[in-house]
Amino acid sequence: MRKHWKDLVVVAAPFIEYLDRDAYFTKPYCGDGSNKLIIQDGKAAFKYASDDSFDDFDEWETVTDSEAVFPESFDWSSWIDHNLHKNRYFGIEAKNFNGADIRLTQGPCLLHELMIRDMRIILNCYSNEYFPDIWKAILDVYLHDGFPCGWDGRYPEGKLVVFSNF
Repeated sequence: MRKHWKDLVVVAAPFIEYLDRDAYFTKPYCGDGSNKLIIQDGKAAFKYASDDSFDDFDEWETVTDSEAVFPESFDWSSWIDHNLHKNRYFGIEAKNFNGADIRLTQGPCLLHELMIRDMRIILNCYSNEYFPDIWKAILDVYLHDGFPCGWDGRYPEGKLVVFSNF
């Protein structure tokens, strides 16, 4: 387990490089599309990310944060939260989202909120040297210019929903 920010930054270099960009979602999602539902509709992406009714699909935070995803021994490091807060979450508020933030907004910016949550979880996965399959997929989506925003169906059946800005 990594216990220092400088060590974490080294091991998480691909994700850190992504976070250090000045702009996000500058091109269409370019990753593997198998077992994913790729959408360009901002309203649909918002619904997948925020609907907690469980009527048509599982609620996104339940899929990604449930007790079944992370073992009891998983260490949620407060020093990661401290460093993210200290660097203002890689300056997320000043980034250019190429309109994706506007397309997914129906009130407070859900895109920023979910990206901050995902930063925290992904960096904790790196620190613990433990990536559940769903988080491997989420990380891969970010690294290929998509926004992971929901689950279509009942987890683990179904598909990861990816918002592609173009």
